[in-house]
Amino acid sequence: MNARRNALLLLHLTVFIWGFTGILGKLIQQSPVHMVYTRTAIAAAGLAVIALWKRRSLSPATPDLKHYLLTSLLITAHWLTFFWAIKISTASIAAACLSTSTVFTALLEPFWFKRKLRAYELVLGAVVMAALVLIFGLEVGYREGIIIATVSALFSAWFNIVNAVLVKRDSAMRIGFYEMVGAVVVLGGYLFLTNDLPPPLWELPSSDIVYQLILGLVCTSFAFVAGIAVMRQLSPFTVVLTVNLEPVYTILIALLIWGSEEKLRTGSYLGFALILGCLVVNGWHQKRLSRSQVVEPDPLSRG
Repeated sequence: MNARRNALLLLHLTVFIWGFTGILGKLIQQSPVHMVYTRTAIAAAGLAVIALWKRRSLSPATPDLKHYLLTSLLITAHWLTFFWAIKISTASIAAACLSTSTVFTALLEPFWFKRKLRAYELVLGAVVMAALVLIFGLEVGYREGIIIATVSALFSAWFNIVNAVLVKRDSAMRIGFYEMVGAVVVLGGYLFLTNDLPPPLWELPSSDIVYQLILGLVCTSFAFVAGIAVMRQLSPFTVVLTVNLEPVYTILIALLIWGSEEKLRTGSYLGFALILGCLVVNGWHQKRLSRSQVVEPDPLSRG
């Protein structure tokens, strides 16, 4: 009982930490490209240290290495669009739209795993789209951010599905490490060719140094390992439902920090509530359809 309680507490702490991702994305003064490049470099170093400490192999001798590196393109696109959406709108808007990734996953899985689309998945998808249209219609000044954040959610769902397949054949630690390395290489190559490499971490403003270390080590490396560890004690259903609290935490924290700047119209919160409701319903249906199936979630798919 104590082990399960501790795992539940760790899970809530991890989700709360993920809720800070959008907040840090707004606080850090770097551009989205520089921010993601620095984050993934720090996260890769952090995972390497954790693997060394836990004596986990990070050997590249795996036939799936090319898949890890290709998947890193999806996570790079996800984080770039997520932080871009934050920069041009608000953390609340980005978090609300990112929460649609679970429903996108439900809609993409049938095509990926060659099965028929279930009727309830179509209904949930339609409700989520209606909620997004409602938010889009009300938040006129943030329409570009809504579109980009929704695209980010689609990338999140896509690479989450791929990782759900890959993690059955290898350790999550090694997969995550090479996905971070792949992101560093891709972004580093782009920034080098465009002569736009960011300054070293120690030359950034002191606030950015602190925020980037928190983003890379706490919100990525630590949260990644913790998100995997809790699965030993908690069911996937419990994990999925709890993870859906992430955008709630982000919105509440943003309101506390920036106040009226982060406030949305009343109808927008209704749309957000509809999206969360769909996530809960989807979770219950998944539990009914697969009570005995154990699926390891991919924490790196979160903001």
